[in-house]
Amino acid sequence: MEEADRAIQEVDWEKLRAMSDDKIRAAWAWDKDMTWPTDEELAEFDLVIPAKSRRKPPKEAAE
Repeated sequence: MEEADRAIQEVDWEKLRAMSDDKIRAAWAWDKDMTWPTDEELAEFDLVIPAKSRRKPPKEAAE
């Protein structure tokens, strides 16, 4: 887990956000273990929102 945390901190997020999907795919093309989901596979994915994010704000915050 520490290695993953370090790797995430080293990502240039601004550069990544500026890249198109095609450029991101091309940048990862060297990694033969990396596969991209097909449109059919993406259609089967379920969006999971963590419970903490679904909680309603306190009444005083909503007013």
